[in-house]
Amino acid sequence: MKTAATVAAAGGLIATVAGPANAETVSHPNSGTVEQATSIVPSAVGPKAPAVEATNALDAIGFAAPKAKAKPEVIEDLVVKEQRAEAAAKAKAEAAMKAKARAEDAASRAEAQASRSTTRSSLTTSTYSAKASTNTVTPVASSGMRSSYNWGTAGQCTWGALNKWYQSEGYYPGGWTGNALTWASRAASAGYTVSGVPRVRSIVVLQPGVYGSSSAGHLGWVTAVNGDQVTIVEMNALAGPYKYNTRTLTHVSGLKYIYAP
Repeated sequence: MKTAATVAAAGGLIATVAGPANAETVSHPNSGTVEQATSIVPSAVGPKAPAVEATNALDAIGFAAPKAKAKPEVIEDLVVKEQRAEAAAKAKAEAAMKAKARAEDAASRAEAQASRSTTRSSLTTSTYSAKASTNTVTPVASSGMRSSYNWGTAGQCTWGALNKWYQSEGYYPGGWTGNALTWASRAASAGYTVSGVPRVRSIVVLQPGVYGSSSAGHLGWVTAVNGDQVTIVEMNALAGPYKYNTRTLTHVSGLKYIYAP
């Protein structure tokens, strides 16, 4: 029997391979029989070679394909986020407060308007009789004492009222002095007619607090009467000392009138 020993270079292992691929006879010494030998294919020896990946020309020269850019990571600033939330909440609260203030102001205006309307209605009803009497009756006036000069305080309502009387009647009334609030009673004592019914050509006497009068009272000269609407010319009122202004008042119980005869 022919045999061949081949030393494999891979792994330092020794493998035994069969002889030539042709059939040979093999004799068995004990039996004396001869058998035909079968060819034996040598086994692969050594570590398994790594698989070869597919390559192209760019790989062969060491070119690497560009990698996709990583998506930038957004880092949230928690402090800024909190400040923005606080600012938004503050702005919302301020807007709500302003809206509430506007609503309250509108309600207040509406209430004031309703109150004024009620007052007008009440005054119109309560003064109906006074309107009728002032429109149909001209009170009789008596003549009192006279003065040769304007004895009021210069620039004040007293001086202004006496001056208007003089321009209308040609003389100054006299026989009394004092602050405006005392004129109604003192003029009556001096012989003049004093009434609670408004009339043109008369001095109106306003008690303290009536239509903004001071603690000394106030005076004016009546130029027109239309129902309970009384138009006066006054000094040291809206225009200040030494100056006249015209005003229309609604007649109330705090007004008295000193009639010129």
